[in-house]
Amino acid sequence: MSRLLTPEELQALLEGGPIVHAPTEQIRVGDPVDVVVDGATVAYGRLVLEQGRLRVCITGHAQESPRVRDR
Repeated sequence: MSRLLTPEELQALLEGGPIVHAPTEQIRVGDPVDVVVDGATVAYGRLVLEQGRLRVCITGHAQESPRVRDR
């Protein structure tokens, strides 16, 4: 699953601390996810449920792009 955060989710991040309410689409524990920062995929993982919270367990890292290496 890969998507951009909605304006409401971005506002929740800025105001509400580290917890963002669940998105409206259906997701399941074990679903694969991409971890995206500044529009670039940096890692891959799976959704896991730990202590009542949905988290991402990183299973691999994306290849470093030349653009990032030049910084």
